[in-house]
Amino acid sequence: MRKRNRPDLNKYSKISFISLLILLSLVVIVITVAVVLRNPNMYNDYETFSLGTYVHLKISTNSNPDIIAKEIFSELDRITEKFDPYKEGSILYNLNHSDDWYEVDDETFALIELALRYAKVTDGAFDPTIGRLVELWGFSSYSEKLAEDSVHVIPSEEAIKKALDNSGYEKVELDYQKKAIKTNGVWFDLGGIAKGYALERAYQIAKAADPECTGFIEAGGDIRIFGPKFGKDFWIIGIRNPRGTDSIDYIYLKGGSVATSGDYERYFIVDGERYHHIIHPRTGKPANGAISATAIADDAISADAYSTAAFVLGVKDWLFVRTVFPKNNTEVFLVSPDQKIFKTDGFSYYEKIY
Repeated sequence: MRKRNRPDLNKYSKISFISLLILLSLVVIVITVAVVLRNPNMYNDYETFSLGTYVHLKISTNSNPDIIAKEIFSELDRITEKFDPYKEGSILYNLNHSDDWYEVDDETFALIELALRYAKVTDGAFDPTIGRLVELWGFSSYSEKLAEDSVHVIPSEEAIKKALDNSGYEKVELDYQKKAIKTNGVWFDLGGIAKGYALERAYQIAKAADPECTGFIEAGGDIRIFGPKFGKDFWIIGIRNPRGTDSIDYIYLKGGSVATSGDYERYFIVDGERYHHIIHPRTGKPANGAISATAIADDAISADAYSTAAFVLGVKDWLFVRTVFPKNNTEVFLVSPDQKIFKTDGFSYYEKIY
């Protein structure tokens, strides 16, 4: 057999060494890519349509983000279906059409009981029992989409009075032992709190999967933050100009929630006048003391409820908002019909980076 000489051996040794270097380089690249993909600073974005609006989820997690997103969106759809008061067969529809005590599940009882608490704290500005008025005005569709070519009729004063007579949170009776509710003729509409509840459930699901996850979920302008951006930075949130497409202010948050109620979301115009979906519980007509109200709170449910209440109270009852809401850990940014801006004393804290 012919023996390989030393130059041949050196040649093969060099080739093997180069091949080894290439292999090691590929291994390093693969490991680096894997680490980067699992870097908690990387965010995954997901979108869906639920709760009658567009939903955007942005999340960074060491768990599987696809599974978390799927679970969250499934929960949002469940809440949408369950708490739609105008869909025959839903829990609220059955409750609203009951003439006597009606037993509900723990979740429904807890949410209604909480809604009634917000009604008391806001002196009825937030009232979850004005479903008849919402339907009367044509806003019973659980969506911010309204057909532009549909015909809208302004209800008569007589019809409004009749609906008002069958509204009012004070009329509701609760049986805590049986988890039963007696509406006494009122119709529940949890539209002013259901979105916040859904976002809070999204937060709970994300944190249960990964307590260290960060990001946020947004639904129709309402935002629940999971944690600081990149684990340490503020999220910059613009407050929409209610009469434009730009932002009229910016806030900086690392946690908590922000919600905005405005007359530009679900509305129709008749003879040049705007009629929107936020009904004043005392007049039975669209509230006219504000065109936008933004609330910052520790949780999405509070932000949702207080933004609605602040909008209803408006400029006329601004002193009540400025005094009572901060005591309940909520700061408010209000835009009046003449586009003047009102802020609770502590709101400026969120307009700066500390």
